[in-house]
Formats: sequence, structure tokens, C-alpha cells
Amino acid sequence: MQIRRFRAPDMRQAIRKVRDAVGPDAVILSNQRLPTGEIEIVAALDYDGSLPSSMTSKRPESTRNESISSPRPDSNVNPSADYLERIERAKQQTAPPKNTSIYEEPRQETRIEMPSLADDKDDPSLEEALSVRNTGSSQQLREMELELKSVRAMLEQHQQNESRSAARESSVETRAREKLKGLGLSEFVISRLIDDIDLKGREDDWNRLLAHLADYIPVRSSASEFRGCIAFMGPTGVGKTTTIGKIAAQHVLKHGSEGVVLITTDTYRIAAHEQLRTFGRILNVPVEVVNEYSDLNEVLAKYAHYSLVLVDTAGMNPRDSNLERQLLMMKRARASLKKLLVLPCTSQRQVLKTVTEVYSQVQLDGCVLSKLDESASLGEAISVVIEEGLPVVYIADGQRIPDDIEPARAHNLISRAVYTAEHYSQLYGSLKYGS
Repeated sequence: MQIRRFRAPDMRQAIRKVRDAVGPDAVILSNQRLPTGEIEIVAALDYDGSLPSSMTSKRPESTRNESISSPRPDSNVNPSADYLERIERAKQQTAPPKNTSIYEEPRQETRIEMPSLADDKDDPSLEEALSVRNTGSSQQLREMELELKSVRAMLEQHQQNESRSAARESSVETRAREKLKGLGLSEFVISRLIDDIDLKGREDDWNRLLAHLADYIPVRSSASEFRGCIAFMGPTGVGKTTTIGKIAAQHVLKHGSEGVVLITTDTYRIAAHEQLRTFGRILNVPVEVVNEYSDLNEVLAKYAHYSLVLVDTAGMNPRDSNLERQLLMMKRARASLKKLLVLPCTSQRQVLKTVTEVYSQVQLDGCVLSKLDESASLGEAISVVIEEGLPVVYIADGQRIPDDIEPARAHNLISRAVYTAEHYSQLYGSLKYGS
């Protein structure tokens, strides 16, 4: 018995090679698809019924299940090359296009058992086998199509849900940004709030945003802030002298006039210290003026044993050349002197930021927010103290002495900001529509 191997791109060409090389009496022992994609056929000439040792190993279960068995009792007879070529031609004519992986030939070695050549004409078993195989393949295709449609529908539904969720979150975030802008807050503070708070689109989102905004505001308020040496600094007309009068009056009403002194360093304006002298006469407390003939530290040392020493400074434009001398005097002052910057809420955000940066040279201990009652928006001042990290010590909201001043509380300040924004929004609407 002679055994030969033949390789071709497909089964039909391989069988034709077998027939041309060894004739129609060749017996196909096995066929397999190689890793290269080619078909390899092992054929025998003068077949005596025995197999080489390499062919007698146990075939895989899947290969045996895929083999086409004959109903004839003499199924052990191996087919010839002509017979296999006709079978392969029939399979290619009846099989659908091989565009999916389920039609790939198995890579493991297989052995095809076919009916004998004597009864190959119009064999009903062959037609039945090919019909069953074609029907199974079509069923698998239909099942795969249904599964792909199901997966595609799931993906489309997931994408739609994500799109709706993103649109809803974007809408909620947009509304929140608009409301925060209505308070006058800067874009930096708004973005920080939006990033820190997970908005759910619920009614409590606004309250959560305001509560978190209050946590941002640096506040320094305690009973001890009303005692010691305190200097009030800032541009002209921001309310430094009025703030000093309010704090001094509250202290005198609670503890008496003993231990209180008012000091002014404003010698640049004509009669600048007269308002402070008026407060001193009303409250029955001494008033000291620091000029070119005296030194601030000497005056502070003189009243070091007093419980409350309030220092009024000259109000100057940040671009004023005399401001350098004023700042230098504050830098050289005693370490016990606390320095508070008075910021009017009626100023623009950029003005407040510039003033803060200029006066921060003297290491400010905090600030006073004044003129809350005259402001149309508190968000600008709130944004500046948050961005600069400048603690708020007092808030002043009127001209009445000693009533219109109180220690700063973050939540009260936020409530006041919301009330101010709503009040002026209604007022603007009334003026706009003439109602």
C-alpha cells in the first residue's frame, strides 16, 4: 500500500489533485485544515484495509460527531477521489456563503467515512446528510442574527440612557450656575462648588450648594476680637471711622468707658480726625493723634494696659504714593496690633481684589465687610475673601451706632447674599416693566 499527502487551497482542488495523481481508485484516509489555511488529504493506493500507526490514534469526539455516517452495513469501505469530489461539489452548491466563523474547517485531523462507490448514484442518505447540515447551518445563522440584534438593542438603549442622564445633569448644572451667578459669585468659586457637590436634580440641591458655599467662607469671630489693639485699614470712604465708632460704643455700653482709647494716624486730610474726636467726646474716651512729631509705637506703648485700643488709618487710593509710608508704619507697629482691612460690598470685584493685594503687604489678620445695606450684590465681596483666604471678622450694614455691626457668621452672610439678590432682582423687574 502506498500513502501520499496532497495539499491545496480548498477541498475540491485537493481531491482533483488526488484523482490526477493516483487515479480514481485512491482511498482517502484522512483530511485536515492546516494552520496556513490549506487542506491536506492523505490518500492510499492499493488499500488493503489497514491503517498506518499514525492514523490509528483516537479521533476527537467533536470530529466523530461531525463525520457523515452511512446507513449501509459496509460503511467501513473508504471512498474514492471521484466520489469525494462529487460530494464536495454538492456541498459547495448547497452551502451558504462562508462569511462567518462557523463554516471554518476544523483544524484537527478528521477521517471521513462514506458509503462505498458501488451505490453512489442518487444515494438518498447523501442528500439527507447534506440537507441536514445545510438546515443546521441556517439555524445557527438565524440564532446568531437574533443574538446580534439583541446585543445591538441593549447597546442602543444604554447609549440613550447615558445621553438622557448627561443631558439631565447638564441641565441641572446649568440652572445651578445661573442661580450662583445671580448672587454675584466669581466663575472660580462657582466651578469649585459645582465640582464639589454632586447635583441630583432635587429640591435640596440649592440648599446644599449654599451650605457648602458657607463652608468656603473663612470667618474669625469670637469675644476676644472685641479686645486688644486693632487697626482698621482701607481706601477712603469705606467706613473705617464709622466702624471704629460702632465697636467702641458697644464696648462702652457693656463694660464702661474705662480702658478704651481711640487713635488716628490720618493727618493727610483737613480735619480728618474731628469725626473721631466727636466719638471720643460722646463716649467719654481719650483720642490720640499720631503725626510727624509722634510715633505709633510710642502711643501704643502708652495705652498698652487698656483693654481696647482702636486705630484709625488714613484712607488712600492704592495708587497713592503716600500709601507706602502708611503701610511702612503699620509694618513697624507692635506685634500685638491686629490689622483689619475694611472692604465695601458696593465695590467691583476687581477693585476689591486689587485693594486686598496691596494691603496684604502688612500681613492682614482679617477684614470687615461694610455697606451691606447699600450693595446690590454680595457675591463679589464673598468671592474675594474666598479666593484670597482673608477671614471675615465683622460685617457692617448701616450707619446706626452702635447697632449696625456684628461678628461675622458664614451662614448669616450667605442668607443675606441670597436675600439681597432676590430683593434687587424683584426691584429691577418692577423698574423694567413699570409696575
